[in-house]
Amino acid sequence: MKILLIDADSTIPNIPLMKLSAYHKNRGDEVKLVRANLPYYPNRKKIPFYPEEADKTYCSVIFQGNKEYIKGENIIFGGTGVDLTTNLPDEIEECEPDYSIYPNNDTSYGFITRGCIRNCSFCVVPKKEGYIHKVADIDDMVRHKKVKFLDNNILAYHRHREILTELIDKNIRCQFNQGLDIRLIDEVNSFLLSKLNYLGEYLFAFDSWSYKSIIERKIKLLKWRKPDQIKFFVYVHPNMKLSETIKRIMWIKEHKCLPYLMRDISCWGSKYSKFYIDLAAYCNQPIFFKKMDFISYLEIIRDRYKDKGRIDDNIKLWRENG
Repeated sequence: MKILLIDADSTIPNIPLMKLSAYHKNRGDEVKLVRANLPYYPNRKKIPFYPEEADKTYCSVIFQGNKEYIKGENIIFGGTGVDLTTNLPDEIEECEPDYSIYPNNDTSYGFITRGCIRNCSFCVVPKKEGYIHKVADIDDMVRHKKVKFLDNNILAYHRHREILTELIDKNIRCQFNQGLDIRLIDEVNSFLLSKLNYLGEYLFAFDSWSYKSIIERKIKLLKWRKPDQIKFFVYVHPNMKLSETIKRIMWIKEHKCLPYLMRDISCWGSKYSKFYIDLAAYCNQPIFFKKMDFISYLEIIRDRYKDKGRIDDNIKLWRENG
């Protein structure tokens, strides 16, 4: 059989598709992966993708709204962008991922745990994965010299200290790239985190101004890391007070850390959509965030826009809410 796998919008190797590849190759099928590279951002042009014919076609969609751009019949869809309940059959889930379909990849990906103890309004993890639970051992997923764990809240797992200790003992080059819950940092796990052979910045979340006090207490336990090696995901939604979003950004800058502004999809088309776009461009480029304030950045990019009033409006919003 000829099997076609469509990766609609993943930015990293797609684990379910790699397991499907392994399953079908073990059956003697011919497997081919194609990437549609559909963007998450609504303001980016999305070109409909017409797949070639195959005996069976699977498509994984991460972001809602992208499914409609995959054209064709008899396609088996799955992924968070389609629904939260469909899982791979056990005989496929148990297969080792076939990384050969992503030939330029040099990093292993996987989950030690699934689920979370939190119930954030914007997050689908509790609905999709339930309460935090262990699903694999470290050795189950290490296939490269680098490993990025996709766990949503590893520090909430009751045996996370054992996992961190194992990573240290095995000197595995790793990162928890979905972020760590800074509210769960204590002296012991902070020490263990400091001993990891870590990739890039340590990622945390600053999703609400109400977390300020606890973050200020916990960040003191991370003094072993330079401030600009600590990055905070900053979730923003049009329903959030603009003043509190700005306060979070200013706090991060005052503490010489780095932000990564994560815009809810509803930010596009909202009252302050252009403000969010320019703020994200500033926050998500360390070369600008480290060297200047937001207003200085806006003045630098003024000539980029024909609508000069956009810059003036954004400066006014910042000053009125900052």
